[in-house]
Amino acid sequence: MAEIKIEPKRRVNVLPWIVGVVLLVLVILAAASAAHRRAAAPVHRSGAEAADTQWDNIPPKLRQYA
Repeated sequence: MAEIKIEPKRRVNVLPWIVGVVLLVLVILAAASAAHRRAAAPVHRSGAEAADTQWDNIPPKLRQYA
């Protein structure tokens, strides 16, 4: 009898690559969005610049009475 070698087909599955690229894009967009939101945070202002603010997170300076 003749020997017949049967080899499985090597199919390149593209689906994991597509899912990986989509997840990478989503992570990059989320990081960019978080960095953009962080950069847009209000800066603490003092003096005349703070006159138009509604909320000041800086606690008042302590005064010493002797």
